[in-house]
Amino acid sequence: MKTWVLYYSKGGNTKKIADAIAEELGVPKSEQIPPAYPPEGVNLLFLGTGLYAGKPDPKIVEFVRTLNSNRVKNAVVFGTSNSGKDTAIEAVKSLLKEKGINVIDETFSCEGKFLLFKRNKPDNDDINAAKKFARRMNDSLKA
Repeated sequence: MKTWVLYYSKGGNTKKIADAIAEELGVPKSEQIPPAYPPEGVNLLFLGTGLYAGKPDPKIVEFVRTLNSNRVKNAVVFGTSNSGKDTAIEAVKSLLKEKGINVIDETFSCEGKFLLFKRNKPDNDDINAAKKFARRMNDSLKA
């Protein structure tokens, strides 16, 4: 099963979670959007976003618009935000669904550092929770 982990991260919070997911699933590495080449024949895409002014960054929106169900069959969305409640996730899920991609309902979100606040986030507990989430999502598609 071909799995990719892609993310867009300005401050590095979402990258930390993406790297943990890639490590857990044995994916060579996570990649910042836009990737070096477009996804083709991806069975499972983990797509990470941060929350920027209440919505996903335009770069991730633009990237999702290039996808279709021939390129990506299934997608899982994860993210980070100052509050830990990432409303950008729902926006990205909707965009993926519009492209005909099967989007897993369950998502992962955690707090991230912002300026001088929450400087230790995401922490080891968040990283471990992201790994468990990734394993569960991956295994659910194999069942």
